[in-house]
Amino acid sequence: MVNYPPYVNGYGLLPNLFNAIKTANVPTKFNRDFVSTMLGLKSSSYNAMIPFMKNLGFLDQGNVPTQHYRDYRDESLGKKIMAQRVKEAYGELFTANEYAHRLTKEQVAAKLRTILGVGEDDKTVIVVAATFAELCTLGDFEGSEITKNENGETENLPDIIRSSPVSSKIGLNYTINLNLPATTDIEVFNAIFKSLKEHILNE
Repeated sequence: MVNYPPYVNGYGLLPNLFNAIKTANVPTKFNRDFVSTMLGLKSSSYNAMIPFMKNLGFLDQGNVPTQHYRDYRDESLGKKIMAQRVKEAYGELFTANEYAHRLTKEQVAAKLRTILGVGEDDKTVIVVAATFAELCTLGDFEGSEITKNENGETENLPDIIRSSPVSSKIGLNYTINLNLPATTDIEVFNAIFKSLKEHILNE
């Protein structure tokens, strides 16, 4: 039996679903009544979205919204959360190509056939690829990553490499040759060496 990644036949409706989730309150249970009544999505095609949401980690096994669901509703985090969920749900695809989100549906389907070991006549692969492509339009796969701070709160990490500061000091050895004036006035020499100390030796 082929173990397909998550997919839904009504993949074209996914943007409607996730956009509606952002505007509605978080339900106690994410069920058909909530989808139809509170989200206003009446089509029976949305019924299949409930197990699909579980596979993506937005619902637990009791249809209760997870923290991923709640974080997705945050405008500053939503697209990053989706990208994170897609990368986990389609892990084998991203293992085969870390930039899978940039592939066309045809390229994704071809890669899935290789991963799953199915033939060109496998119709489900086409639906999986289309579902994946639709989800990728809802995610932000570039730049910063999502992580948890020490308080368990979700936060963005800037897309930089953090490293320990490196000293910029460079040790130099140098020789100074002075042409001193022909004078016996000690104050002249004091002024010269004071200036030397202030402007060169203390650098």
